[in-house]
Amino acid sequence: RPHDHKAVGGGVHSRLSRLSRLLTALVLMGSQLSSPDPVLDASDSANRAIFYSYKRSGPDSGPNPVPFSRSSMNREVLLWLKSRCEIFKASEAQLQKEGSVSRCIDYPHLPGHVYYEGYFHALHGEDGPVTTMNPRTGECMEKPAAPIELRAFIEAMRRANVPRLVEALRGAAMEANSDNKLIAKVLHLIENGRLFADIAVQVHAGQAVETRDVGWHTDGPNSILHAALSIAGSRALHSRRHADADPSTPEKTIAEEMRPGDVYVSSPAVFAHGVSYGQAYRWSKRTIACQARFLFDDLGDVGELMYVDSEDDWPALMMALSKGLTSQPLALPQLSDVLEVMEELKRARPGGEGPSPPPPPPVTAHAGSTPAAAPKKKAPLKGARPGGEG
Repeated sequence: RPHDHKAVGGGVHSRLSRLSRLLTALVLMGSQLSSPDPVLDASDSANRAIFYSYKRSGPDSGPNPVPFSRSSMNREVLLWLKSRCEIFKASEAQLQKEGSVSRCIDYPHLPGHVYYEGYFHALHGEDGPVTTMNPRTGECMEKPAAPIELRAFIEAMRRANVPRLVEALRGAAMEANSDNKLIAKVLHLIENGRLFADIAVQVHAGQAVETRDVGWHTDGPNSILHAALSIAGSRALHSRRHADADPSTPEKTIAEEMRPGDVYVSSPAVFAHGVSYGQAYRWSKRTIACQARFLFDDLGDVGELMYVDSEDDWPALMMALSKGLTSQPLALPQLSDVLEVMEELKRARPGGEGPSPPPPPPVTAHAGSTPAAAPKKKAPLKGARPGGEG
């Protein structure tokens, strides 16, 4: 009835009234779902920061510095990864048939939430499966290689960011008054290509995980340095932080939205955190993220990083990582960089086209990782759950 102005106006007022009531209800619902801690939306905060946490700190020491560096991959790179990696395109039925993917139940009080997690490796020069630690259970498992496109992206990212980390760790090792086994172990892992080489692909769908549902936790030592890649969907990182090392500074909860293409590198082994996920009842709206941790052979690696000789070891390690990671912006590769690394990986395959390239020189001269030493094959070891969401 386009000419009945009274009817049109009355309809508008009625719709506005309903909209007002709906907005009021949403505001009240949001207050009920919010965390009991003060929540600061840090989405627009600096992409390089150092905050503080009392996790892993000794009883007589102050909080540990924690690095946080964030950037966004080029849209061309994101679309290329999503179109080329089969696991990012897989239907739920296809995921259920994938041997390295398991259905997880981390939110039993949310029966409508669907969560799958798959485990892969991104070792340079290893195209087949390797026996390494399952980051969720601590047991040893046969871990297949990640899709070559994802491995190429991870390797290109390593080459762009590793040199300054190594420089900072070596500087800290020289300054330490005593032998810091934590720094030595982390440096050894980086130089042997284990940084970001343990890949967990996480897929969330169905019922939303709200702020009140966040599963707060602190990761195991394989996340001393950890990269998180957002591929699709809606999620937010929640973390508990102190702004500085002053004991009187109150802890705050930070909520940071992670959009597709966002990448952050931090140390979730040293601060409490959790993740919320948006509703996705249509599979096309699912959330996909990749967690890239240190690749451990078994729980022996966990023990070497958990039991330290001095309570000063953790602060020294974390200060070195904080300086190294935040000294420059997080460098993410362009598509040309990723394609170049992928061709290198293809040529290195047995029977690959053309002569295999010589192995990259040690990390002191090369910005990436050295070809990884073959992981040790050991019997399964049961133990703690070192990994977590990030």
